[in-house]
Amino acid sequence: MAAPSLPARAARHAPGVGCTVAPDGAGRGGLVDSSYIARRAVQFAIVLWLLVTILFIIPRLQGDPILLLTEGDIEPAEVEKLRIAYGLDRPVPVQYVEYLGGLLTGDLGTSIKTGQEVTDLLNQRIRRTLTLVVPSKFVVLIVAIPLGTIAAVKRGWIDVFAVGMSLVFQSVPNFFVAILLIFIFGVKLQWLPTFGSGGLDHHLLPVLVLAAYPIARYTRLMRAQVMDALHSDYVRTARAKGLAEVAVVRRHVLKNALLPIVTLIGLDFGTLVGGSIIIETVFSWPGFGTLTLDAVLRKDYPVIQGAGMTVGILVLTGSLLADIAYGYVDPRIRRR
Repeated sequence: MAAPSLPARAARHAPGVGCTVAPDGAGRGGLVDSSYIARRAVQFAIVLWLLVTILFIIPRLQGDPILLLTEGDIEPAEVEKLRIAYGLDRPVPVQYVEYLGGLLTGDLGTSIKTGQEVTDLLNQRIRRTLTLVVPSKFVVLIVAIPLGTIAAVKRGWIDVFAVGMSLVFQSVPNFFVAILLIFIFGVKLQWLPTFGSGGLDHHLLPVLVLAAYPIARYTRLMRAQVMDALHSDYVRTARAKGLAEVAVVRRHVLKNALLPIVTLIGLDFGTLVGGSIIIETVFSWPGFGTLTLDAVLRKDYPVIQGAGMTVGILVLTGSLLADIAYGYVDPRIRRR
């Protein structure tokens, strides 16, 4: 059954929810128009171009990448051969055009250390990282959204627990949580393996550690949003019309409280992939994070550039999808 129509004043606080009408006549949420998506896509392309340009410039600001890589411990003739092999003997503008052309065809270059194609290396490693990041995101949503909602609606001990747990997980570094879980479940109880990749048992501890901080963050945000929505005019109006409390929360409160969560889901996905370096190092997980760290330590610039671009694309794509989802839920966003 559709939610009853609310007065205009209440509708202004609850756009796109139930049968309410946005103040400017946009109506309820629907398909996002193509012009809105086009604007976001143009912004995406501009930011991506800036990212690509920065990744091209940074290694060259430090001097000759070949000399930095070899630390000068190589014959000049060998240096020149390497510079020719990697196209560093050409003028910088030519290098930049060739660099952009390679990106458009999916060619990220060759690893200086291993000789493998950077694209192949990234594809192999990022799949392993996604087997941690995707399940951890599901764990976060399954735990944080209900916990934050219940804490705001019921209050009492569950609210104290949710706030306390959130403060603890936001205060403790994730590497400490990882070491603690390894000690308890791997060393003392010997229930789970503590390093390497393999079956489901190898995934469990890294997934829990990756989910710990986001659970705390999402829980606090969800609690704050639900509490704010519960005291809004449109909720008071719905209650005055005799709508049951469960229906009020489900139809009106949650739809508005979830808007910031939608944004965070998109933005956090790329940062989770990029931020997996510490967790993968602690658990000796052969993923994207350990590949990036190894490339930095070895000064393998093609891999560093490819890794930075991958994280940037994930963050930008997540932001674009979050904007589109936000525009679907709240029609007012489309005209900004």
